Amino acid sequence: MTERTYIALLRGINVGGKVLKMADLRAAVAALGFDDVRTYLQSGNMVFGAAKTEVGALSRRISDAIRDHASLDVAVMVRDAEAWTRMVAANPYPSAALFPKTVHAFILDGVPDSARLDTLRARQPANEEWQLIDGTLYLHTPDGFGRSVLGGTIERLIKVPATARNWNTVLSLRDMACVS
Repeated sequence: MTERTYIALLRGINVGGKVLKMADLRAAVAALGFDDVRTYLQSGNMVFGAAKTEVGALSRRISDAIRDHASLDVAVMVRDAEAWTRMVAANPYPSAALFPKTVHAFILDGVPDSARLDTLRARQPANEEWQLIDGTLYLHTPDGFGRSVLGGTIERLIKVPATARNWNTVLSLRDMACVS
């Protein structure tokens, strides 16, 4: 079997009462037979090795393992390291290099329909920008994510499960996956 490196993002972990220790996450995922399971920060970011598998199947397996191990229902988005590298390269906001906390990547678990994207465009304030590229919605918030009009509403507006990471985290996960 071909071994690949994957990046998994857990949605809504360690916020709003959904507490999952990263040691418990690593144990649950390692029990699936995955290799070199590592976490980053306390917000459900993980890098691991596994046989070449469809990312949706990996997402379901990890979500099931978390439910079995910690009694939590958690949405999990998985990308392989090569897709993650393409996502980094596709970032349409070069200011992320100097101001990485002003750019967030929303990893989507599906494709929003055009009417939903039109709704998002209609709500977009003049000081924020976004672009959807290959399953990632890039959000540029020059005034900061905490002051963003769109940041907290994107998932609700597009009606597609998503999880966001700031550009520092995106790059750290790329580096952990040993992909440049």
